[in-house]
Amino acid sequence: MTRKMGIPWMLALVGMMGFAVATAFSGPAPVGSLVGSKGATLDGQAPLPHTTLLSGDNLRVSNGLAVVTLDQGNRMLLGSNTDASFLQEADGVTVSMTSGNMSLYHPEASKDFRVKIGDVTVAPAHGYRTMGEVAMLNGLLQVTAKDGALQVEQSGKTKEVSKGKTITLSTTADRAPTPVPPGKLHIKHLLKHKDLIYLGAGAILLGTTVAIVDLSTTSPAASIVAPTP
Repeated sequence: MTRKMGIPWMLALVGMMGFAVATAFSGPAPVGSLVGSKGATLDGQAPLPHTTLLSGDNLRVSNGLAVVTLDQGNRMLLGSNTDASFLQEADGVTVSMTSGNMSLYHPEASKDFRVKIGDVTVAPAHGYRTMGEVAMLNGLLQVTAKDGALQVEQSGKTKEVSKGKTITLSTTADRAPTPVPPGKLHIKHLLKHKDLIYLGAGAILLGTTVAIVDLSTTSPAASIVAPTP
């Protein structure tokens, strides 16, 4: 009797472990990578080099810099006193910057992304290899196209900033992102990638062992069938 009661308990444990692993891997979508940084925090913590950026992450640079890569070669350099958050949307990645400055590079044939500063949106123009700079100072926004062209949209109106040109406009900076409360940090801050792999493998191994024991002790005629992918 004790033996039979133990098997359902083990199955329940396996189920909980499997749910934890599934939750970890079905969390926020990755949007890029923090290649390296100095004087920066990611969701309030000091990041390691080549840390994966997830949708919803907040990157703050105090006195230093941070290098970020997005999909298909899009890159950006965040300077001192810069606060930016990353969000994966249906049509590309949105980088919301509430303070600071950013240099960006956009290959001609790559996925779209945009930088949102208050009520202004800056994006590389289609069909161009683009390099540019976006900087905020005392409520004013300065947008410069070093190469290619940038599209600047505000209040439904769009301006194109071509190579070598700079425009300055006023903007309403958004409220700073709410810090991530304790206990709600991304799974990457709690477990390393290899730990997740070991946890998943352990759950699968334990589940297989329990299934074999259950089948062999409760139904002599039963056979073990591999699950359908």
